[in-house]
Order: sequence, then structure tokens, then C-alpha cells
Amino acid sequence: MTDPSITYFPVGNGDTSLIRLSNGQNILIDCNITNDSKDESDETTYNVHSHLQSIVKKEKEVPYIDAFILTHPDEDHCRGFGETFYTGDPSGFAEKHKKDGLIRIDELWFSPRIFSPHEKDMSETAKIIRKEATRRLKLYQGKKSEKNNSGNRLRIIGYTDNPDLKGAEEVITTPGNSINAINGSTLKDFSFFVHAPFKKDTDAKWAERNDTSVVLQARFDIEDEKDAARIFFGGDSGFEIWEDIVKRSKEATLKWDIFMAPHHCSWSFFNTTPYNEDDEPSKSSLELLNKRCSGAIIVASCKPIKDDDDNPPHFAAKQQYVKAVGKDNFIVMGEYPDTKQPQPLIFTMTKKGPQKMDLSFNKLNTRSAISSVLKTPATYG
Repeated sequence: MTDPSITYFPVGNGDTSLIRLSNGQNILIDCNITNDSKDESDETTYNVHSHLQSIVKKEKEVPYIDAFILTHPDEDHCRGFGETFYTGDPSGFAEKHKKDGLIRIDELWFSPRIFSPHEKDMSETAKIIRKEATRRLKLYQGKKSEKNNSGNRLRIIGYTDNPDLKGAEEVITTPGNSINAINGSTLKDFSFFVHAPFKKDTDAKWAERNDTSVVLQARFDIEDEKDAARIFFGGDSGFEIWEDIVKRSKEATLKWDIFMAPHHCSWSFFNTTPYNEDDEPSKSSLELLNKRCSGAIIVASCKPIKDDDDNPPHFAAKQQYVKAVGKDNFIVMGEYPDTKQPQPLIFTMTKKGPQKMDLSFNKLNTRSAISSVLKTPATYG
């Protein structure tokens, strides 16, 4: 058993988050891995690819991650996917793929929007993911036994009328349900509660990709403490999606200890109208922020926030978040621990909620230090 944890990576205006479960499974939510970040001489970027290679497990010398969750197919949520992960029949993983540092994804999660006929302007990276998703989908639709093999599993989040998904009902999870099975393992101390995407946004031709983001509440049970830590992931979902979530949801599914600011601290979480036209945050957004637990933290996965007209990140949005949790509990990844050498932010899950790890950051040993800490046996209590 290991200490369950969450690592947020500094990737500019983009998302990359790693969940480590008590059984050692790794779940990556989105990726924004640039080529510049692989330059070890550039202290202003962090090498996420190298970090992942240092902590993932191996099966017969093949490095793998248990699950990759794509919240939505925008480039800043999947950049670097093709250079980081192996795609294709898992039996074809060869020495050349290992030399290239590719990592097998045992279970791929995404929303039905990735198969939408409206998605004609998808990036080349998103098309790579769609191709891999299609390959796996055909195994389920053809009832092939290989669908259960590592590197072939998939899960589709959200309901849709898309006829192309017929035959994959067994791996479709709709909003309002929980998931406690990851990569073939049924978990007793962890689950995801699915909030979105909704069918009306998934199938609507006019809906933006941001509004088809997968929205999840991650729940950790620690020893005898149920829901000891609750973490929100919402991709780039805008105000109207969150308003729907607040209206539809029960109190327990809205509580949070850590909340990732949607769309990289954009004003769109607070209002659909631009800030210069309406500077009042919506009641539903403030209501959700008020569902925070004691000591709650908001993480903004974005570049440093300045008092200017950028959106995202948006300065007025930051002010609203700080008003909710306090200055010390609002953490900007592009500024952590400083702007010159941003580093990963790690929380371990305890009976008293998430606890921020205090690592002595050093350019030469950060990844090895983090890897060592994450692999340390659990010491609950």
C-alpha cells in the first residue's frame, strides 16, 4: 500500500494532473507536454515526460499508466500525447518504443464528443487520440476477447445518441453515477463521481468543446474516514455547465477539498458575459465555491497571473478565488514555488484531508525526490 496522492504539474495554460491510488495505480488527467519542457537547461519549464517515466510501473519491461482521462480534445489538454504515449495494438510495443520513452495507456477515458461529426477542426494531436479510441472501440463492438487486455481497455464518460457507439454500452458511464473500477481493479477506498458532460452538450452541433468537458469529483476514503478528501476536476467547463451541475447535484457530490480552477482561472467559470460587460460573479458559481471544506485549496493550472486583460488567466477570477479560500490557499502552478523554476505541487491524502507535501526543491534531484516520496509505503495515522 502507498499513500494516495495528487500531483499537479506546471504546464502553463494547460492541465496535467496525476493521481496515485493506495494500490499503486496511476491515473493521468489530461496532458500539456511541450518539447521545450524536455530541455533540462531551461529552468522555467518542467519535464513532465521524464517525471512520468521515473514513477510509472512496468509489466514485462513495458512502462504503463493505468488510466489516461482526456477531459476534452483541446490542444492544451492533450499536447504531447503522441510523443509521450504508445498507441496501437499493445502486442506491438517494441524496443524502439521503449527507447523513445513511450508509455502504454492501459485504460483510455474520454467523452463521446471525440467521435462527434462536428469535430472537424480537431488538432492533429486530438486526431491521434481519436484514432486510438476508435481502435479500442472496435474491439468492444466486435466483442473481441482482447478488449480486456492491458492497453486495450476504455471508458466513455457521458450519454449520447451517437449511433457509432452502439455496442459499447458496457463501458459508458453517464452523469450521476460513480466509478470505482480502474484498469480491471475494483477499489474500496477510491471512486470518481461523474458530473458531466450532459447529453445536450455532447450532441449539440453548436456546443463548444469546453462545454463537453468531463467533470469529476474524486473521492478518497482513508482508513475509517469516508470521503476524507474530495477533489474536483472540470477541464474547461464554463459557467452554464457548472450552474447545471449545482442545480442537479446532491450536497455530498458538491463538497470539495481541492478545486482546480476551470479553464486555467478564466472568468468563464463565473459568468458567460465578458468581465468588461458584467463583473458580477454568478450565484451558482459562488454557491459551488461555498461547498468547500475546512482548509480547502484552489489550484490554478496556468501561467503567472498578472493584473492585466488576459483571460485566461483572469485577474478578477483570481480575486474571487482568493476571497473564497484565502491568499495562501490559492496556488498558481506557474508561480509555484516561484516563477523562475516552477515545480509540481503534491498533496497526500490523509484522514484529515489533503496535506501539501513540503519538498526541498532542487533542480538536480526534484524528480528523484518526488519519485521516492510517492513510492514510500503508506503510514496512515
